[in-house]
Amino acid sequence: RIHDLEKFNLNRFRFRGALSTTSIDDFTRYSKDLADEGTRCFIDADNMRAVSVLNLGTIDEPGHADNTATLKLKKTAPFSALLSVNGERNSQKSLAEWIEDWADYLVGFDANGDAIQATKAAAAVRKITIEANQTADFEDNDFSGKRSLMESVEAKTKDIMPVAFEFKCVPFEGLKERPFKLRLSIITGDRPVLVLRI
Repeated sequence: RIHDLEKFNLNRFRFRGALSTTSIDDFTRYSKDLADEGTRCFIDADNMRAVSVLNLGTIDEPGHADNTATLKLKKTAPFSALLSVNGERNSQKSLAEWIEDWADYLVGFDANGDAIQATKAAAAVRKITIEANQTADFEDNDFSGKRSLMESVEAKTKDIMPVAFEFKCVPFEGLKERPFKLRLSIITGDRPVLVLRI
């Protein structure tokens, strides 16, 4: 039976480590400083994760692949808030409160594309009136008859109603600020239901 005696030695026989960080600067510094021939970086864009294998080696001279650096980017609070509201069915009150809470990152737009302050957009969301109109047309002849029914539902507010929003934030720590476009939908019924979608 063979035993590894490295643990009894003062130093390791060779360098290896496993850095795990949320900092892009720390990840790049560690990877550059310890990069060896055959170093590879593997990126998982869906999970905002990267792994550098610093001693992977080459096909002719494979390494041990046990010296790694792992980067997992952390979502910022504003971006987490944006993802939490995306596609959710909200009452007027809950969406208005969300808009007020994140007003520093938001700007609304009306149907003409003009900007609306977030506080004014929140006020408009709180005061929505649903108007339903129904029109029926009938035609009766000797050998034929025709009937048509039209119904229209419209959501109105005394203030200028936003139809879309722009949410600007840094999505992950270490990245640059970027805008996200949001479309506002209103589902009419006994009470209006509001949905924001990226």
